[in-house]
Amino acid sequence: MAEAKQPDTLDSGEHNESEPFARAASSDGNGRALELLRASEARYRRLFETAQDGILLLDAKSGQITDVNPFMVDMLGYPREHFVGRELWEIGPVKDERPSREAFRELQAKRYVRYEDLPLETFDGQRVQVEFVSNVYEVGDAEVIQCNIRNISARKEAEAALQATARKIVGLHEAAHQLETSETEDEVYRLAVEAAESILGLKTCSLYLVIGDELIVKAVSSGAVASEGQSVPIEGPGGGLAAETLRTGKAVYFGDPEEAPGSCLLDSGLVSGISVPVGSLGVFQARSSTWGTLDEADTRLLELLGGYTAEALRRIRLQTELKEQATRDPLTGVYNRRYFTEVIAQETSRAQRHGRPIGLLMIDVNRFKQINDRLGHPVGDKVLRKVGGLLQAVVRGEDFVIRYGGDEFLVVLPETDGETEIVKTRILDELRRWNTENPELLPFPLTLAIGEAHWMPESGQSLEEILADADRGMYDDKRDHS
Repeated sequence: MAEAKQPDTLDSGEHNESEPFARAASSDGNGRALELLRASEARYRRLFETAQDGILLLDAKSGQITDVNPFMVDMLGYPREHFVGRELWEIGPVKDERPSREAFRELQAKRYVRYEDLPLETFDGQRVQVEFVSNVYEVGDAEVIQCNIRNISARKEAEAALQATARKIVGLHEAAHQLETSETEDEVYRLAVEAAESILGLKTCSLYLVIGDELIVKAVSSGAVASEGQSVPIEGPGGGLAAETLRTGKAVYFGDPEEAPGSCLLDSGLVSGISVPVGSLGVFQARSSTWGTLDEADTRLLELLGGYTAEALRRIRLQTELKEQATRDPLTGVYNRRYFTEVIAQETSRAQRHGRPIGLLMIDVNRFKQINDRLGHPVGDKVLRKVGGLLQAVVRGEDFVIRYGGDEFLVVLPETDGETEIVKTRILDELRRWNTENPELLPFPLTLAIGEAHWMPESGQSLEEILADADRGMYDDKRDHS
């Protein structure tokens, strides 16, 4: 590629736009004017040669390029000879692109044209976005077009990156709304990893939640290495970066294996990674085995998603806790009578659809008044807690243990047919075992009075009548123990 000259004086063998002025000064015998023109030309050439924008000079009538500065040559990679002597629309960078012949005629008429975003092509086939400004001015008796061409590719890339980030933030706010309206923790897990993948593009993301003394993977995006159910300890060396992130509450990003913290459990395929806390409830992690796919901006956005996820989980857990408080007996931990009223309507409706009976066990603690009077209410409370825990331990997951009132409990057994006797036997067996292992609490064995009944959908009896049957059976059993 030819290097452009930087002459300090006019050279009759080289094209020079100031030459008409020089001839005029000489004919007038004005030596001083000639010197000034020479100095002006030298300054102009220095500016032309050192400008940090591309510059093309064209003959205003023909459109032929008369000069090109080094920056333009370097920017597009074409030799100087590729430009000089050609018409503007004939050269590779703007061939078949604007400005076309029509645009050139517009420039001739308006004497000024500006293009904010013109794509040019470099010698090696790359696209360069430029800002193209052309204007016409007079030099002596002639008119010259000067085209200033500024490379705005970096600015366009930055604008595109900002727009992409803005789209991600908008997407995150939409995801936040979905998280705000989610009803279960499992739904939150799913929405969170879907947002990490679809909005942030993090296909290798894993969501850990604190369960006991472990961090357990609850959800993963499509390309994640971890799988649901995997766990790491919160304390000790095996927890790695996930456990450290939870303990410190600080986000971690590394773009190079050498930058990875010591607690990171590296493998040969791990190049960069992100680890952000989900409040105090868990950790979001993303990893990559490819350079340039994760950066600090991804870290900030994942932090936002982690915050939204934590708020959704706290809300659901608070709602669950409030519901539990409203439906659970605070002393024994079993359901209260209010909950029984809610659930029994659902169970009877389902039993009628499927034609399956509901078993009922009405249970009373024998000699409970004597326990309170002789041993005190704290001991009585311990007895009630023990009975509630014992009943919950022996029934099925779909059964309901209700504190019906005072020292009375009700066990609801959906979809049973003669199974109440089996459950009653399990209760009594467990009670005998407990009496053997805990002789110090009471001066006599703890016993229960149990009455059984079944509500049959086709019987025509009301639930109140069946409860009365179970209550009578309980009192009959109580008399047998008195």
